[in-house]
Amino acid sequence: MKGRLGNSREKIIDAAEQVVLQEGARHLTLDAVASRSGVSRGGLLYHFPGKEALLMGMLDRLRSHMAERMARKRAGIPAGPAREAVVFVRSAFDEGNDRKKGVTAAVLASGAHDPRLLAPVREDFRRYLQDLTREGLGFERAAVIFLATNGMKFLETFSMSPFDERERRDIIAALEELAGEGASPGKETHPAGE
Repeated sequence: MKGRLGNSREKIIDAAEQVVLQEGARHLTLDAVASRSGVSRGGLLYHFPGKEALLMGMLDRLRSHMAERMARKRAGIPAGPAREAVVFVRSAFDEGNDRKKGVTAAVLASGAHDPRLLAPVREDFRRYLQDLTREGLGFERAAVIFLATNGMKFLETFSMSPFDERERRDIIAALEELAGEGASPGKETHPAGE
């Protein structure tokens, strides 16, 4: 039974993503998702008792996909002070991530109305920043890489980026280079939150 319930939950999140990607975030309603998923409204409410719970489910999936991308990237990068920064940059700009821009935008927009929705993302961001400095990358350099990466992704998510594809590639390469330059031993590190 558990497998079937898990499948229904995933089917509902798939349908919610389809609604957002094909019709726009303003059309994300429980009725639209129930109709698109083929799950009854009662079945949808069993898994997601309201729109906020559905948005949290969508956010959890986005976070899970980012964690998976980071694990895949980490496996191919040698250990060292720059590793986590390079993993972070490459994972954020992974081309497979671009197709979920609409979903990310919908969740972020909802978070603007209810900041509690984004609490797990804030925790992820704290952890990412700590990871960037864990193996010796200086805090200030890690923070610049973190801020530049997230700023650029924000602009791209909301289709506001002024950069063309060549400029985008150059910026990503510069961020990776910045990580490598800050990887020398003896750099002072300040874990996030201190």
